[in-house]
Amino acid sequence: MLSALAQGWKMGHMRLGNPPTTRKWREVVHLLSEGDVSVSDLAESVERAADRSLAEAVDDPAFVEALWLFLKIPQAACSEDFAAALGKLGLQVPETPTVTDVLAAFDDAIEKARGGHKRSLTDFGLIAKNAAIAALQGLANDRLPTLWKSTREDERTTLATFASTERFGELAQRFFTNLLEGHLQYFLEREIPRHIGPGNFLQSVADARHFDGTVKRYCSETTIIMRGFAKDWLGKNKFHLEKELSRRDAAGFAAHAFTKIRKELSRRSGRPL
Repeated sequence: MLSALAQGWKMGHMRLGNPPTTRKWREVVHLLSEGDVSVSDLAESVERAADRSLAEAVDDPAFVEALWLFLKIPQAACSEDFAAALGKLGLQVPETPTVTDVLAAFDDAIEKARGGHKRSLTDFGLIAKNAAIAALQGLANDRLPTLWKSTREDERTTLATFASTERFGELAQRFFTNLLEGHLQYFLEREIPRHIGPGNFLQSVADARHFDGTVKRYCSETTIIMRGFAKDWLGKNKFHLEKELSRRDAAGFAAHAFTKIRKELSRRSGRPL
């Protein structure tokens, strides 16, 4: 169940715009056609061609819901009654939930949010959902005991560690790495298959796999700036101002994060915003 929840980025229909018909998207196609292209140039060109959908994701209610729950789950894990704390967030779980239970409830909650806001919906909510599930699952697995079979309490306390500013910075970077990768692949997956084969940008399917790995590393390097930003943001809002983080706070956090990521994409490509 958990591995199925965290699977890739293929969304089916496209709801973030239709870049293949735009002049800016033709620039992306031109880069791929040239054959010798850096991932940094390609990533920045995709973001331009996507009409800055990364920055506009904060208008998607399902995206905001996904990020808000992502912020709140570690804090709920610090509660003496984890299930009750999750219930207050709208996540229905068993009395002593596992990480799998939490992520399944998270998945259901985002699908309900998508169903309730169809007019303002894009697929960015799905990308964010997958990014959050993969981040929570991956880092929780990294932190769980390895010398004995982990218990439900081990899983709760592991999730609770991400409520600290230091660990949240790490978690946030993993989330934004996944989010940026999902965003880029969302658009690239419709064009890359046209450029696989002898004499093309990618010579073989093996080259395509290597390219995917390069994109993943690039996204991880680009979002390293999120560690310090997320750590400081949580420290200020949760611990200094003692705020009960709201969906509006989550949207504001995302807006600032996307500005930083777009600037980093531009810096790495050498092209001004």
